[in-house]
Amino acid sequence: MQAHPGGCCFPRCRRKPEHCQAHHVVPWWAGGDTKVENLVLLCEHHHRLLHNSDWKPRMVNGHPEFTPPAHLNPWRRPRTNTIHTARPRAA
Repeated sequence: MQAHPGGCCFPRCRRKPEHCQAHHVVPWWAGGDTKVENLVLLCEHHHRLLHNSDWKPRMVNGHPEFTPPAHLNPWRRPRTNTIHTARPRAA
């Protein structure tokens, strides 16, 4: 959640934080802690997608990455959401 205070962490999603839910990157049933470092904000659509597909989330230096299923990207290159993490440019 720290990496994307602006909303849904899923690549290219623009949903605001008030429309999001916390998702465990490492599931609690697999030993994942309920700590900010292991949580990402996801809108309802992308939260369901992660639970019902082969998309794989992971944290890299405190930022979430999402690896697509092989049928979408045979090379399985991780993707990030740059919409909410774009830093403002200096004037």
